[in-house]
Amino acid sequence: MKILIILLVLAASLTAQEYKAVNIKGDVKYQSGTSEEWFDLKEGTTINNNAFVSTGEKSSVKLNGKDKSVVLNEISALPVSSIKNMSTDELLLALAMEDMINAPKTNGKGSSNNTATYGNKEDNKVVKPTTDDFGIMRMNGAVQLTKSGLKESAVIFAKETYRKYPDTKQLANYRIFFADILYDKGLYEEALGEYFEIEKLELSKDERVKVESQVNSINKVLLNN
Repeated sequence: MKILIILLVLAASLTAQEYKAVNIKGDVKYQSGTSEEWFDLKEGTTINNNAFVSTGEKSSVKLNGKDKSVVLNEISALPVSSIKNMSTDELLLALAMEDMINAPKTNGKGSSNNTATYGNKEDNKVVKPTTDDFGIMRMNGAVQLTKSGLKESAVIFAKETYRKYPDTKQLANYRIFFADILYDKGLYEEALGEYFEIEKLELSKDERVKVESQVNSINKVLLNN
């Protein structure tokens, strides 16, 4: 019931919008609706919210909408529905929904079922994936959203990707990047939960120093409130 209520609230905030694909370079493809087939995205093609766009190496596309636009650079994937502005309240509602979806489901024996689809850890923000690393392409797409100022929807798309492609949760650089967005927005409890999870990962020295610094900073803020 709680998930249904949150879905209704979020759905009420969405309006269908079309986007025109321009400045296409290289290999750019899209899926439409429930189709599993990828089509070449041509210059000037108009797509709507149910489309999913991906780019290959040395490829890019600009998606122009009525109120906003996004540039999708190489080796990235993005659902057009993620190109939207979100308020902080809408972000919190969406985060709550992700938490409920991610709540462990036991098999009746006290253990949960969780199957990872692939794994790969790199140090750079934009990772060169293999053909099957669609989860990493999605993470790159989420980063592209932030560059267009759509940080709230980027966080939700990243969280959704962690859920659908579990091994992306092991990519510390992405995890820190999106946790920092929550921190910068003053969503300290949400950011703290992310940093606690990140501390369990294999981190570089600089990454661990960064995470510990953020945790200490949040604890000071929370103690003073």
